[in-house]
Amino acid sequence: MLKFNAHLGFQFNEWPFLQRIEAAAAAGFRAVEFPSPYEFDASLLADHLAQHSLSLIQFAAPAGVTKGIAALQGKEEEFRDGLRQAVSYAKALACSDVHIMSGVTTQDEAALTFGSNLEYAVKYFEDQGVRPLIEVISAQAMPDYYMSDFNKAQQVLESFPSVGLILDLYHAQLLTGDAAEVLARFYDRTVHVQIADCPGRHEPGTGSMDFAALFAALEQRGYPGWIGCEYRPSGATVASLDWIKQLSA
Repeated sequence: MLKFNAHLGFQFNEWPFLQRIEAAAAAGFRAVEFPSPYEFDASLLADHLAQHSLSLIQFAAPAGVTKGIAALQGKEEEFRDGLRQAVSYAKALACSDVHIMSGVTTQDEAALTFGSNLEYAVKYFEDQGVRPLIEVISAQAMPDYYMSDFNKAQQVLESFPSVGLILDLYHAQLLTGDAAEVLARFYDRTVHVQIADCPGRHEPGTGSMDFAALFAALEQRGYPGWIGCEYRPSGATVASLDWIKQLSA
């Protein structure tokens, strides 16, 4: 049976952030994700998650204003400081998966910088019991984001066997027009799936994507991970969850 988690960066925005944790639990979620925990004390977040019996699936290393700094030349020390902070939060929040965001950049040296920084992150995280993740984010959604191409992701995954992939099927559909093919191609390296319908980036059933087929493919393969609801609700968050109820009906 597929498992869905709330994305608190997109869902339950009717409430202040900490109240979103309670709201997600009340809506029936058993796990959540959010990109940046750093404005809150880690122990405070851990207490809120534990109080509502929620697991944290993944979060990102400090990303700055450029949606990540791993590919930005001249930010190497800041990047390494961010990894140390991420590990501290990962241990406090009992979350072993950390997203290394590449960042928005047009620098000529971006590929070399990203490769060097990721190599450092892989070695550092391995010693700390943390797994680094990457994600392809479409240029349509985030112009000039470095990791915006599945061919780049393929090269990274081939170079770093311990790196996991966050596969956002919305971005896969935007970039290729065939999210199912991308899922088949990258399934073996996918550790977390995210969803939103396309076009619109709202809940399943509001666009043209065939989620019945996508979910069936995941079930047939015995996908053991979580599926993050990284969509903008078309209305109130709780009302946007009817599609999950229909799946289990």
